[in-house]
Amino acid sequence: MDKEALEKYQKAGRICAEVRHELEGMLKPGAKLLAIAEEIEKKIHAKGGKPAFPVNISVNEVVAHYTPSFNDERTIAPKDLVKIDIGVHVDGYIGDMAFTYCSEPNALVKCSEQCVQAAIDIIKPGVTVSDISKAIEACYKEQGLGIIVNLTGHTLERFVFHGSPSIPNVSNNSGHKFKDGDVIALEPFVTETSGFVKDSGIVEIYRYMRDRPVRLPEARSILALARDDYHELPFAKRWILKAHSPIKVSLALRQLEESGAIETYPVLREIEGKRVAQTEHTIIVKDEPIVTTRLA
Repeated sequence: MDKEALEKYQKAGRICAEVRHELEGMLKPGAKLLAIAEEIEKKIHAKGGKPAFPVNISVNEVVAHYTPSFNDERTIAPKDLVKIDIGVHVDGYIGDMAFTYCSEPNALVKCSEQCVQAAIDIIKPGVTVSDISKAIEACYKEQGLGIIVNLTGHTLERFVFHGSPSIPNVSNNSGHKFKDGDVIALEPFVTETSGFVKDSGIVEIYRYMRDRPVRLPEARSILALARDDYHELPFAKRWILKAHSPIKVSLALRQLEESGAIETYPVLREIEGKRVAQTEHTIIVKDEPIVTTRLA
């Protein structure tokens, strides 16, 4: 990794960490999810970054891909497990981090933090996917807890927010070795007993896939925006409502989806309704790993 790339990865991660720190006073029962998301995205821009994806604010059994709609009225309730997943990019170099807020101490939250640290402790050039997965699994099993089996960690590359290989949070036989300068994001989703997520059918997040001929002018405008301004990274429906009416946006997105021009990210829920906590950090593989998403 050259010096410029390293500096941009570090800046993106630092913005994530600073935004999290500055949110402390805002996170409390009664706070609106939409206000939190908009404040996070505003701070990202103010600090010289851009969102790598819409802020995910997933509560309790909702595990991922929930970003508030433009008229979302949901608020944080006491004891909610509120997973806040923040992505920042600086010229395409991404910082990806998540944490779980709860108004009182929670064992799932603490365990998810410990699982990430257990993996960070063994990261160095030559570590394998299997090594990392086993470290995470040993941590939550030691505490008698479980994991969301069908969600994984991943690599990061320029303008690629979920690269290969995936890094499962359960034991496996992958011998893929990480080398100096690789960038990975680890994100165990801890729950009381191991479970799975499924699509809920609710979609507020989309991503450009390919150009396709579409009839509606709003669809053509949204497709160009997703391709050129968002650099093929995910975007929120609420972002584009500033330029078009809700009805026209819904029609345009449906046309783009049906044509194969964009892909959707349905909200993911734990299949049995179990509550879930998440922690995530971005790490640059070195003999002394660099955790970009932590304040020094």
